[in-house]
Order: sequence, then C-alpha cells, then structure tokens
Amino acid sequence: MTAASLRTPPLARVYLAAGLTAIGVYFLLPWNSMAQSVLYDLIGLSSAVAILMGTRRHRPALSVPWYLFAAGMLAFSVGDILFNSYARIWHRDPPVPSVADVFYLGGYPLLAIGLVLLVLRMLSKDRRVGLVDAGLLTVAFCVCHWIFVMHPILAGSSDQVGKLVALSYPAMDVVLLAALVFLALTPARRTVSYRYLSASVVLLLVVDEVYSISPERFAGTSWLDAGWLLSYVLWGAAALSPSMRDLSEPKAVRGPRLTAMRLVMLWLAIGTVPAVLIVERLAHRRIDAVALAIGSSALSGLVLLRLAGLVQSFDRLRRDERAARSEAQSAQKLLEADRLKDEFVALISHDLRTPLTSIMGYLELILDDDNLTEEQRGFLSVADRNADRLLRLVNDLLFVARFEAGQLELHPTELDLAAVVRQSVEEAEPRATAGGIQLTCDAGAVSAVQADKGRMFQLVDNLVSNAIKFTPAGGDVRVSVTPVNGVVRLEVADTGIGIEPQEQQRLFERFFRASTASEHQIPGTGLGLYITRAIVEAHGGSIAVRSDLGEGTSFSVELPARSTT
Repeated sequence: MTAASLRTPPLARVYLAAGLTAIGVYFLLPWNSMAQSVLYDLIGLSSAVAILMGTRRHRPALSVPWYLFAAGMLAFSVGDILFNSYARIWHRDPPVPSVADVFYLGGYPLLAIGLVLLVLRMLSKDRRVGLVDAGLLTVAFCVCHWIFVMHPILAGSSDQVGKLVALSYPAMDVVLLAALVFLALTPARRTVSYRYLSASVVLLLVVDEVYSISPERFAGTSWLDAGWLLSYVLWGAAALSPSMRDLSEPKAVRGPRLTAMRLVMLWLAIGTVPAVLIVERLAHRRIDAVALAIGSSALSGLVLLRLAGLVQSFDRLRRDERAARSEAQSAQKLLEADRLKDEFVALISHDLRTPLTSIMGYLELILDDDNLTEEQRGFLSVADRNADRLLRLVNDLLFVARFEAGQLELHPTELDLAAVVRQSVEEAEPRATAGGIQLTCDAGAVSAVQADKGRMFQLVDNLVSNAIKFTPAGGDVRVSVTPVNGVVRLEVADTGIGIEPQEQQRLFERFFRASTASEHQIPGTGLGLYITRAIVEAHGGSIAVRSDLGEGTSFSVELPARSTT
C-alpha cells in the first residue's frame, strides 16, 4: 500500500460525505422549489450510479444482487421524477394510481430479491440455519403492521383501486424487512457494507410506515424526505465499500445456538400478541381477534419449531460427544496394546539373544575342529549362518522396541565417518563379488562427526547390504562420502530394481516392504530402513531417497559436521 493510498479516504466515505452535504443543501433551498426537486432526483440517481460503480470496482463473487439494487434505486428515482413532474410540469396532483406508483412498487421487489440472493449465497453451507429466527421477527412485524397500518387503510376509503395501491406499499415493506432480517442472521452483519445497507433499509421502512399512516399530512416536502434521501445515500455507500465483497462470499455458519440475541428474539416474538392487546386496550381500539389469533398461532408454531431445533442440536452434540469419547477410549486401548506389544517384543528378543549367542559360540568351537568331514562342516556352516541371521533379526526387533520406548542409548564420540564407510564397504566386498556386482567407494577426507561408532556401522551396513541385495548381477553399487555446506553427506546409489513412486514415502515405516521386493522374492523383514532412519534422526541428521523403477535407487544421509573452531 502506497503513502498516497493511505492519505486517500475510502470512496464510500467520500460519497457518504458528499451525500450528507447534498441533503443539507436540499433543506437550505426554498421549499417546494424546482431546484429542490431537481436536487432530490439527482441524489436518488446518484445512488444507482454509485451501486453500479461499486459493483464494477470491487467485482463481488455474486454481482446479480447489486445490479438488482441499482435497478431498484433507479426505479425509485424514476418514480420520484414522475411524482415531482405532476406538480412542477403538469401543475396538478398525481392520480391514484399513477405511473410513479408503478416504478415505486416495482423497485421494492428488485431490492427484496437482491437481499434474498445475498442470504442464499451467505447460507450456501446450510440454508436452513436462522430461517426460523427470521420468520419469528417477520411474523411479529406482520401482526403489528396489519393491525396498526394495513387494517386502518383497508377500513378507510371506499376507492378500491386507491386502497389497493395504498396497501401495496406496506406490503412491500414487509417483504423488504423479511429479507433484511434473514441477512441480519448471517455472518454478514459484521461488515461495514452490511451496516450501511441495513441502516438504509431501516430508514426506508420507517419513513414508509410514517407516510402510510398519514399520507395527507406529509404530501409536500417534509422531514421524511431526509429519511428517503439518506436511504439512497447509504445504499450507494454500501456498494462503494470494499467489504461489499464479503456479502457475496459463502460462509460456514454454526447451528442454531441459544445466544442472548436469540433469547431476546424469542421473548419479543412471544410477547408481541400480548403487547398489541395492551396497546389496543389503552387506545380504546377495537380488538382485532382474528388477526391476533392467526398471529399468535403462527408465532407459537415457530417458537416450538425453534425449540425443537435447539433440542435436536443438543441431542446431536451429546451423540457427537459420546462418539468422540468412545473413539478416545478406543485410541487409548490401541496405544496400550501397542505399548504391551513393544514390551513383549523387547522381552522375547532379549530372552532369545542369550541362547542364540550360546548356540553360535558352540558352533564356532565345533567348526574349529579339524576332524570334521566336509559334509559335517557344510551342515554346521548352514546352522551358523542361520543362527547369525536370526541373531540379527532379534537385534533389529530389540532396537525397534527400545527406540519406540525412548530407550535408545547412544555413545557419541568424535568419529571419522569416511573411515567407517571404507571399512564397511571392504567387509561387504565378498558379498558383492559373489553376486556379480561392482562395489566402489569414494570416501576421502571429511570433517569429523559426533556419532556413536557402532550405530554408524549399523547404518552404513544396512544401506550397503540393501543396495547389494536389490541389485541384479552385472549392476553397480557406488558409496561416497563428501562434505556439503557444513554437513557430511553419505550417499549409497545402485542400479537395482528401483521402487514404485507411490511407495517411496512409506519406505521408512516399520515392516514395510516395497512391491518390487515381493515380486522378485527378495527376503527381508522391512526393518532395515526404519532402523536406519531412527539412527540418522537420533544423531540430528536427515535421510532422503530417490528412485526410478528399473533403473536404481539412491539413499542420501546428511549428518552435521563437528565444528573445528
């Protein structure tokens, strides 16, 4: 945002200030003069133009309601021009009905439809929320409106056409109020544009109601003009405010909660009919029993519907709470079962190590006997290899159990990782040669790392043995150690069978085996890479994998280098 834009007042405020100034000038001009009528018409037309400008400027997600507002304001303005033309041009009172009435009455539905479209847009996630509350206020208003405004008009003049036109205006006010109440119960009420819009509609309704009660008294220019003119200006300011875009955005709304505002609404709805009865009694008016009975029934039904919604909402919350509690208990049981499983694995692994170590020791002693035949030596060698393999599996399971329990012990020292890699590759060379694989090592001088030597041998052995195991005869396995930006990078790359892209993220999970390993019937437990990652992360490092199916795999390990300063 530039300094110039910070100094420039918002367009809505500029228009509002200009409109208030024009209204002030209107009341300074001679009463019932041509200049006063022209200024009145210009203020009305400016509202339609402002709404169009705001819509084109801010481009809301739903622009149709704002174009309807502009059309409604334009219809009112044309009605004003025609109404004033009877006195200023044709020098007579407008007939009933007149062409002006057509435009006036045509503007109300346009405004109401625009408000309804905004409501439906705002409540697109759940359009039923708040409708009962809005219905309560609307019905309560209709009861009062019928008894104090519409019924006196109906019982007045014998001119049926004039009576119909007179009744149309308060009827349109009901439609407009209903749409505004629906919009008030959406999250839109927090926006500046909504405040301008609601103030405009309220002003329009108030002055309409006052005029409907006694149109003869306010036939000429009066203070009611201030209400109509300010309604025009506020509607234009609502469209020019940038927050008008928020009125066109769908909002996630909560279910029907019993807030203080809604309690007041329920109380007002329930008290409407008794209050009307009291007013009619004090004013010595005839009690309109039919209207009050219909209104009371409608309000009671809506209140019951509202309370039923609250009860259903409460029941739903209780069901959700029970479901959440059940899930939490199930999760706790699963965690406990997982802990017991790890303890069991650790216990069994620990108990298996002792007899396995003893068996391997006796096998080694027997194999040192020179009196063994070749056949006997072969059988014992098979037993020794399988015992060694079983011991490695037990050690892996014990490592996993300790790591999951947070009991992994490290004894870090200043370590030359390159020397560890060279020794590990040298020990793996016979296996690579037996499998017809070329094993190369590039491990020059690098900075020392702070690491557990035994775990580093385990890490490198896992990666190198995996590369050899998954590389067919004739392939290559390349091991390198290089310094990179304050870390020591170990990379083990092969030209083996590769890994499916969608499986690479799961390689470091416990007991996970890639589909390529299963397809080629390559033995394994799925623990090697899990253990490798655990060792790397325990030393503050990171591990990554790159693989192309059928072309090979590369594992990259980065460990923080020990600072020499």
